[in-house]
Amino acid sequence: MAKIGVALSGGGYRATMWGIGALIYLADVGRNREVVAISSVSGGSVANGVVAQETDYRDIPGPEFAGRVRPLIRHCAHTGLFFWGPATNRYVRSLFALAALACAVTLAGVAATAVGGVRVLSGALLVAGLLLAAGALAFFERRSIVVDRALARVLFHRNGVATPLRDVRRSVDHVFCATELQSGDHFYLSPGFTYGYRFGTGAPGELPLSTAVQVSACLPGAFAVRRLPTDPHRTAPGTAVADPAPAAAQLVLTDGGVYDNMADQWLTALADRARRADRPPAHYEVDEIVVVNASAGMTWRPLPPSRLPLVGELAALVRIKGVMYDVTTSHRRNTLVRWSERRTADGEPVSALVHIAQSPYRVADAYAAAGDRWPERATRAKEVLDALGDDPAHRAAWQERALRSSGTRTVLRKLGADTTTDLLFHAYTLTACNLHVLLGHPLPPVLRDRAYFADLVGRRDGG
Repeated sequence: MAKIGVALSGGGYRATMWGIGALIYLADVGRNREVVAISSVSGGSVANGVVAQETDYRDIPGPEFAGRVRPLIRHCAHTGLFFWGPATNRYVRSLFALAALACAVTLAGVAATAVGGVRVLSGALLVAGLLLAAGALAFFERRSIVVDRALARVLFHRNGVATPLRDVRRSVDHVFCATELQSGDHFYLSPGFTYGYRFGTGAPGELPLSTAVQVSACLPGAFAVRRLPTDPHRTAPGTAVADPAPAAAQLVLTDGGVYDNMADQWLTALADRARRADRPPAHYEVDEIVVVNASAGMTWRPLPPSRLPLVGELAALVRIKGVMYDVTTSHRRNTLVRWSERRTADGEPVSALVHIAQSPYRVADAYAAAGDRWPERATRAKEVLDALGDDPAHRAAWQERALRSSGTRTVLRKLGADTTTDLLFHAYTLTACNLHVLLGHPLPPVLRDRAYFADLVGRRDGG
């Protein structure tokens, strides 16, 4: 049996559903029994967290697994979490109301001064407006904590109590990847350990599962960085690390995608990590790495000028962040493919990429025409083409679906039934086809159709 590591990328609830679709395939064909680790960032961490809470992924049959993640599927389709979502609506409305009140009071103070009103009144209004504005900013900075608590209430609790991270220790290692801003490194949180290159290995302590997911999904700008005390995690740098972290009182954590938005770094660097750490955080290796990537890359979108300089600057900064994410992820994808092909030729551990922008014909076409170099993959590629239906109508339909999937916005609000169904269907089919061609995983006798996933999604009323 192979030892499989699965990496679930970032991308909001788009990535959550993309990851679940891939995991349903692995469970359907029994390859979940070979999975030793699931690493994740951002939206992929929501999927990873629910799988950790609800199942022991290695020991669950495919149909039962789909049933256990159905509540998450329906949450992403019909409810959503943040801006807008019932779990956080009160906070968002309160924030807007406080900001509006601060603006109104400040404008009243300015107006009283302009018309020569009572100086004491105008001064009091201006001071009150500033205090309200300061309160609104402080309230705004709590949005990460609000989302953490909402995650605990909606997804990560038992009997109304937030689930501790350490309590979901399974036969599969669930690793949530964040970025530590003081060191500039990935920081990993798992039920069995915490680990950072400069911080070394520690323990999860009392950290809630919801917090591990939230810091991994702490998209810069949308959410504030999280500051967590280091003492509960008892980190100890390895002696082989040339520049260990000084005795810091806090971890300063943000979205794992800042460092690696495909979450593959944990799996590809396992051997190096074990060599340099006095206490290696993990004691397993992987033979295959399945990278489930929902980060499609940027497409052309005009950036028109704004008459309000600050608005224009903020829009440009958001786009700059998107370009930086896209460029680093694109380079990682290309490097991963080349790295995997070299290792395959040498008979070493290999990887397969399940990339949201691809039609399931893409990889099959490439290897069907490469029989001289990859004869076994060429044979499996032709099996995939037969299963999909090798005709222009089917090809056009899948290309259109790939465009829709990759164009889904990066949000934590509800996706809608059709979008969620298409993401699950696309991810399942692409995973089945790519893993069959590249890794020799079983191709189901009959690929699941869209109706199966529409049934999982259901209607808003739960039907």
